[in-house]
Amino acid sequence: MRKRIYLIGACILILTLIFSTSIFAKRKVLIDFNLLKANGNGIDPAQSLSAEDANYKDYTNHDPVNRTHHMSSLLDYSAVAGSNYTEQETKEMSTSLAAYNWEVHLNSSAAHVINKRFSYCKEWHTKYVPILGEIEQKEGATTTNPEGYTILGIRIHFPETPYNCWALINPPFEIPAYEDKDVDFKGTKLTPEEQSKPENRNSKYDEGYGVLKNVGIIKSIDLRVFGNQFKNSISVLLKDDSNIVTEYQFPEYLDFDGWRQITWNNSNYITEVENRDLYIVPLYPRSTPHVKLYAFRIYRQGDKTGGDFITYIKDIYITYDEAILERENIAIDHESAWEILKERTIEAKQRELRKIGHSQILRYLERKKMHKETGSQ
Repeated sequence: MRKRIYLIGACILILTLIFSTSIFAKRKVLIDFNLLKANGNGIDPAQSLSAEDANYKDYTNHDPVNRTHHMSSLLDYSAVAGSNYTEQETKEMSTSLAAYNWEVHLNSSAAHVINKRFSYCKEWHTKYVPILGEIEQKEGATTTNPEGYTILGIRIHFPETPYNCWALINPPFEIPAYEDKDVDFKGTKLTPEEQSKPENRNSKYDEGYGVLKNVGIIKSIDLRVFGNQFKNSISVLLKDDSNIVTEYQFPEYLDFDGWRQITWNNSNYITEVENRDLYIVPLYPRSTPHVKLYAFRIYRQGDKTGGDFITYIKDIYITYDEAILERENIAIDHESAWEILKERTIEAKQRELRKIGHSQILRYLERKKMHKETGSQ
């Protein structure tokens, strides 16, 4: 009888754990640089590599001249350029989330010419990373992935002088939260019918490309990063749907050797529903809350080693509560009747594109000027 009671109690405990994890603390990837490997030149989809191409799968195959863009995350900003550009120039007005395009910005006191010159990002690949825990099944045998992972490589040249400084690692553009999937893996334009499919609406940069939707309270953030035994610290900056940027400082220094998953935990997160402050949240036409990756920041304290600092980032996972519980048994489809969210989405997309486009056009002109000066020399 006592054994039966113990068994029933154990079953209840297991069911409670399963039930609680299904309601709270959903864990999803925010960005994964293994999904952002460059496969094209940003201009001609015919020259892009497919996902099944041997050169795409080969981690030793780098081409930072002809393949610097991840074609399915390509953002075309030529629409805000105006009419004073040739057809070829407007074709070149695009960028992507490939690691080659990420930028390093030092704080003002550290942004000397030499430091800026030797601070940049590049795409690189791992050979063998068992600590990442990703296992493949090949021909019935369990083996670790021999083909490597695509990662964001970061080089920062900090000042040698002893004062506190930091560097922001930014994506090439502020990642749009509202953007339809308009191209396929190789960068070929989708037809209007394909773009209008529900799975392609407002989801171009979702889950792995920098955006997470329906995010409520964040419980924890996991970052997989490579340490080279420098006592520098790192943080992640996220931007929400209210345009508020929040910085999450990881408690560990990067003074370890090799890969490690470091975690920021929300000390104010309350697991028990009974202890939470509950309140009514307005539903339609309230937009679905979201967060997007704004930047990484690496700090160097004044009494620590200056000069070159190298690190690599694989991915970020966020554990969070959903802001709004999605239900299928709603009696009325509000959006079909009013299309308020559609109107807001179009406005937000146009606003983000104008902001992104103007800054990218200035960068494009500066790069073109530098190439022209180099060629003339």
